[in-house]
Amino acid sequence: MSLAIYEATKNQIQYGFDNKAEPIIEKETHFIFDKLIMVLITMSADKVKSINMDRDVLSMVKPAYLFTSEHYSNLMNWLERLAHIEYPISDLDFGKLKIDFEHWYYELGGTSIQFDYHSSYLLTPQEMADSLGVSKVTISKYAKQGMELVENGTQRKYPKYLIEIMSDPTYSFLMRMNFQSKKMRNQSPQERLLEINNEISAYQIKYGKKTCADQFGEYDGDSMDDPADFLRWKDLEEEQAELFKLMGGTRAQ
Repeated sequence: MSLAIYEATKNQIQYGFDNKAEPIIEKETHFIFDKLIMVLITMSADKVKSINMDRDVLSMVKPAYLFTSEHYSNLMNWLERLAHIEYPISDLDFGKLKIDFEHWYYELGGTSIQFDYHSSYLLTPQEMADSLGVSKVTISKYAKQGMELVENGTQRKYPKYLIEIMSDPTYSFLMRMNFQSKKMRNQSPQERLLEINNEISAYQIKYGKKTCADQFGEYDGDSMDDPADFLRWKDLEEEQAELFKLMGGTRAQ
């Protein structure tokens, strides 16, 4: 992005907010959104083939949201980021850009976004496990919690940027938030609760215990050789309790 375009866009955004000019803010939001898509595809051509999403998401943005301080901050931050992005883009920078873009997409009201990667940019579960220094069981647990997973029939693979992102607490957490945002937009609380109950039942059958605490006591994941089941079961029970609270019910004792 040239300095002239950067300055003109920044001035238009500021003018639009100062004067509550809805058409201007809509236009600049579209400009930045489309620019980000172009950057993600063209500057990451060795990683990404295409991005599939609801491109009408911006038409559903409520006018009231356009003039929030949050949207203003997002536009200015994205503009600054676009002005200073450098090629070639590293796996870590690509992962951060992708995750932040997905987060913004869901904030704007999007329901589903899918990145189509080159096969050369995908790792098998064993390759990902070796790269992160964990077991394949742990990789499966990470995927259930929101680590990006690419499924093609019976094959499961993982994009290479995850090697860097999983060591970044902020972005690994934001990636899981995006995963939950997607699920919440495509599942009712009742549907999600049923899914959780089925997963918990599988652990109850596997171990012959009613709760995670009954099976594992007061252990923490760090003290276990392979804490995948403990961590997943514990997370499921916590989410189950939150859903019961959301639905106005109580958890069975």
